[in-house]
Amino acid sequence: MEFGTRPGRRAAPVRAAALSRLVTANALSAVGDGARFAALPLLAAAVTRDVFWVSVVAAAGRAAWLPAPLIGTLVDRMAARRSMVGADLARCALLAALTAMTVVGWVPVMSLVVLAFLCGIAEVFFDSAAQAVVPRLAADRQLERTNARIIGAQITGTGFLGPPLGAALWTVGQPWAFAVDAATFLGSALLLRGLPRCGPKERPEGSERTERGVAGLLRETWAGLRLLGGDRVLRRLMAVVAVLGVGQQAVYAVLVVYVEGELGLPSWGYGLMLVAAALGSLAGARSAAWAAHRLGTARSLVVSVAVSALTYLVVAVLPWWPLVALMLAGNSAAVVLWNVCTVSLRQRLTPPGMLGRVTSGYRLAAWGTMPVGAALGGVLAGGAGPAAPWATAGLLLLGCLPLLRGMPSAPPRQANDPGTDTARDERAGG
Repeated sequence: MEFGTRPGRRAAPVRAAALSRLVTANALSAVGDGARFAALPLLAAAVTRDVFWVSVVAAAGRAAWLPAPLIGTLVDRMAARRSMVGADLARCALLAALTAMTVVGWVPVMSLVVLAFLCGIAEVFFDSAAQAVVPRLAADRQLERTNARIIGAQITGTGFLGPPLGAALWTVGQPWAFAVDAATFLGSALLLRGLPRCGPKERPEGSERTERGVAGLLRETWAGLRLLGGDRVLRRLMAVVAVLGVGQQAVYAVLVVYVEGELGLPSWGYGLMLVAAALGSLAGARSAAWAAHRLGTARSLVVSVAVSALTYLVVAVLPWWPLVALMLAGNSAAVVLWNVCTVSLRQRLTPPGMLGRVTSGYRLAAWGTMPVGAALGGVLAGGAGPAAPWATAGLLLLGCLPLLRGMPSAPPRQANDPGTDTARDERAGG
């Protein structure tokens, strides 16, 4: 296991304060995202009764991940703080404009499509920059703990606080939902302004030079994708996360039908299953750093995939609702452990000037396979029965376990630990 140099005592309080700002800003942005995810479909349904346009509004935000590799290149060219602050201010301005539109009662449906897409673009900027800035603020040995804190903040915001807040404010008055949403992004931007500057001018010698123009942008984007596909570890992680996305969406796309049909629960049963999954995610965020350090990254990855596969197979064989709720919680905890370990591994393996591109390309693989999984779940449930999506997801994940052989437990960082003046890696065993 290898660790970077320990940071100096004087720099530690500064970085601790910066990390607290980063975590709090992520939590605020996540609350805003969660509120928008709840309120925007409600507004779309109020503006038009056409189910097609309501679904287009919902899909527009996810479509923003399609140009993610290009956005990752732009993130690598900019100071990380500027990317995150700019993304928050852009979402604040967009939602303030939407608030004004709802006040006057003039909300064309196409404006909702455009707004959802632009907010999604800003979200890609923010998330890519947030992951890229962590290795500059946290020591190598703190990556898992820091990433777990950020993921926990995001889960709390998008899963617990944001959606109920958005729905509740909608019932009070339509403009309030979007006004408060805008305020969360403004608060996040103000917090992030206090971060130390982390940008391309701080890249070490020997890193690639920025080329101007569209051709340079495309070449740098291709370089990031080539690194992602050429590195054995990153390539295998990307393949496994694609399968994870397929399996998860195959199950969740038909979960409401499964709960009401196969389990025989009333309408509240679906909400109960979602709450169980969210609680499992929070438990995973709290325990992921501990598990990663006790087991090592390599074993943690195997455990997370094996547990995910097992939970799916158990539900396929034993459709009893308390057991299903427990399995969903366990599955969510395992997914969070996977996310914490893979984010930390990418941050260690990737040169600091390419983290935006590698992060966005990796997440495109994860998000891009989700529609395939949702479609697959519907086809399997309709053709082979309600247990088929669960069994298929479990078997697919079991098939991924060989890809995790030979994963490094804690590969060396390619960038200096923050607060040090010299590059020095201390080898502390295998």
